[in-house]
Amino acid sequence: MPKAEEIQVVAPNLCVWSAYSPEVKCDLTSAAYVHQGSLVLIDPVALADEAWNDLLKLGEPRAILLTSGNHLRDAAHYKNLCRIPVAGSVGTREELGKDVDVVLFGTEVIHGLKPILIPGAGPGETAFLSEEGILMLGDAILNLGNELALLPDKYAKDSKQSRESLRKLLALDFNTVTFAHGLPLTQQAKERLQAVIG
Repeated sequence: MPKAEEIQVVAPNLCVWSAYSPEVKCDLTSAAYVHQGSLVLIDPVALADEAWNDLLKLGEPRAILLTSGNHLRDAAHYKNLCRIPVAGSVGTREELGKDVDVVLFGTEVIHGLKPILIPGAGPGETAFLSEEGILMLGDAILNLGNELALLPDKYAKDSKQSRESLRKLLALDFNTVTFAHGLPLTQQAKERLQAVIG
């Protein structure tokens, strides 16, 4: 797995980091959300030691959340290092088995983040929404080269259902969007999502 050399602080309670994967031929992007001194890792890619130490200055790791059954990445490493659980949807658990400790059904809030299931996209696709309006996406929408694109049909379970699921996100209150592939949007986030979802 690739390793990221630095973290980018997007907001006082949000940072991201990326590393290029030759295997999937694009950047793998991770996020960390800070909530009341707790740190939640989203789809974590490994960090270099110095970057990991910078991240720990923001809070104490409490949980790892996966947006997809395709995003185990380096979650097992951080689970063991920090002795924290890995959480994901039923579909993510079906895909990854015992690597997922906590199953999310979309009704609970985990350290300030509400899971939102996105049926039709990849296995177990789940978005997470913070109370401040940060929407964290997995593969359903990609931000490659600062251009948004829907998950290609060949990777989606049901592309029509996926698009319908994504349209429901537009009714939510958010102003920032993070992606599992690509840099976050901090301006006109909802408008840009609406343009690609249609």
